Amino acid sequence: MKYGNNLTKNESRRKCLMLLNAAIIAGIAAGAVLAALLGADRLAEAKWLHQCFSPLCSGNTVLEVFLNCLQMSGMFIGALFVLGFCSGGQLLCIALLIYRGIGMGAAAAQLYMLLGVSALPAVFVLVLPKAIVLSYITSLAARESLKLSKVQFMLVFRDVLPEEKMQRVVKLYCIKFTVLMIFVILVSAADSLFNYLFLDLYRI
Repeated sequence: MKYGNNLTKNESRRKCLMLLNAAIIAGIAAGAVLAALLGADRLAEAKWLHQCFSPLCSGNTVLEVFLNCLQMSGMFIGALFVLGFCSGGQLLCIALLIYRGIGMGAAAAQLYMLLGVSALPAVFVLVLPKAIVLSYITSLAARESLKLSKVQFMLVFRDVLPEEKMQRVVKLYCIKFTVLMIFVILVSAADSLFNYLFLDLYRI
């Protein structure tokens, strides 16, 4: 029975991640459309839209690229962390995932608008790997946020969780988000290194 319960939980987690990633994919499509409507020049000035995902807007030095990636990704992880403590934070979690996807779609669209077919190497080397890894990290953060938000909702309306167990849940929640932030730092460092090594891929 315990083995069956574990299988059920694992399947549920996988389905949850798939749905959360679907929200990011929807955002990617929306970001590409918004970038096309806005135009490459205006998009470069819209940090709220491209979220420093495009190598053209991620910074002029290795340090700037690292800090921009860390700042934007850290803000999303931080926002999801806070939403976990809100009993009604579920919809905002999904909205943040869609918004994150918008940045990815806008970044790829900007490169295509400026470089055409020659943008493919830059997209596959500098945008796609980072987008995949950060999508997974953000989805994991959103899943944990949704789980704690559900617990908060149950506490407010049903009061079914003992205080000691709640403390363990929150402690584990904080540990998980600390680990996710460490991964964000590593991704930011890798992004800055890749931008430095493959600068020629997106020179105009």
